[in-house]
Amino acid sequence: MTKASIMKAAHKLAKKLVAKTGNYAIALKFALVQIWAMAKAGRKRMSDSAFKSAEWNATHKSYNGPAFFWCGRKGVPCWLMQKNLTQAEYDGAQQAYEMYAKRETAKAVLINFTTDFGNITMWAPKSVVKGF
Repeated sequence: MTKASIMKAAHKLAKKLVAKTGNYAIALKFALVQIWAMAKAGRKRMSDSAFKSAEWNATHKSYNGPAFFWCGRKGVPCWLMQKNLTQAEYDGAQQAYEMYAKRETAKAVLINFTTDFGNITMWAPKSVVKGF
């Protein structure tokens, strides 16, 4: 498979996955993982059954999108919290009963997690959080 055909197949699969992930960029990432695995396996062309198999793998394995921590209608990806917070802060933030934007810039938001143990703050890009 050429790089162009890999990208075409990935975009075709991503269009079907976007309804399940909620974000085209995330859907494209999962589609590229599946298509690239097929290309490395030596498949020259993707038959309909291979395409359906890739679609099933992308939706039924652990690829249903990133796990989010939700508080009300606001959500923060768990992977981002694990990356930016210590383990103690992460565990405390998971028990937050309120979450709000303390400050905002053009591309990021300072999220405040209100817990029984105090406040925990973390910067997050607006492109990955939901509801802020």
